[in-house]
Amino acid sequence: MKKILFTFTGVIVLIYTWLQLIFLGGFTIENILLYPNVFHDIPHSLEITSEFLQVTNPGSYFPILGMSVIVVGIITFILTWRMKSIRYWILSSVIVFILGNFIFSVIYAWPRNQILFVEGAAVHSIAYLQQISHEFILGNWVRVVTSVVTALLAFTGWMNFYRYKITSEKKSSLQ
Repeated sequence: MKKILFTFTGVIVLIYTWLQLIFLGGFTIENILLYPNVFHDIPHSLEITSEFLQVTNPGSYFPILGMSVIVVGIITFILTWRMKSIRYWILSSVIVFILGNFIFSVIYAWPRNQILFVEGAAVHSIAYLQQISHEFILGNWVRVVTSVVTALLAFTGWMNFYRYKITSEKKSSLQ
């Protein structure tokens, strides 16, 4: 039973790390490929973007993935609680993710999304929309950096789990 729980924990740590890397990859691609097109000719590019992204958009993808990261991160932390060399990496990853990708998004990005994509030129001047778009892009790069940090923390936790596993297996084989 103990070996099954240990194996299950290893799978969950790996899934958590994978989710962090998927989030980082998605966010980076969004900033490199999507946003230069979205913000190149305000307000026209915002209108075109809103028309194009009617079926699905980053808002349909990142909240679900982000919640998955948080839930699996908390489960990972609970499962690695007794493994001191791992739990702090996982806990740090979850905390930085929540602060830098969730809370920062709610406070900083979501209000700018509202201004840019919901209210738009019907409510705001072009100069104001350009200012907000620059702020939005800058904030997104902050979230990319946060995602890099959380992915590195999660990966370090996974590597420490792997070391822990190898060390445990060596101890078991010597007995």
